[in-house]
Amino acid sequence: MRNLLTAEESAKLIELGVSPERASEICIDFNGAGRYAYVCGEEAQLVRYCVNGHFYVEECRIFTLTDILDILPKTLDVKGESARLQVYNHPAGYWVVSYATCDGGTLTYQTSCFSSPELIDALYSLLVWCLEKGYVK
Repeated sequence: MRNLLTAEESAKLIELGVSPERASEICIDFNGAGRYAYVCGEEAQLVRYCVNGHFYVEECRIFTLTDILDILPKTLDVKGESARLQVYNHPAGYWVVSYATCDGGTLTYQTSCFSSPELIDALYSLLVWCLEKGYVK
């Protein structure tokens, strides 16, 4: 199971307004040669210090599965109802995520659903939707 977004996906979240500080990982590209180090916290500063800026050309923030779950609201106020985050693994082998309200076990409202074989991809799509709809500031 993948637990990191790509650099491009992470950049999209930042472009949509998510603070880069909410990303747990830093990806350092060494010499632009396609060799990457994924580090977090104090490790990032240690790597920067050890290579002294001479051996890498760029770095970017990378969001993890945990970061996305922290950013996504657990509930949304939709039409005066509290829609809860729904995450489930379909028997066909893919993940489905959305927000929904239920009354006595009957689904009464559901937002757009997103699905993917990888949980992080389905949650990423839901987060982008929430950002574009203004549910996440």
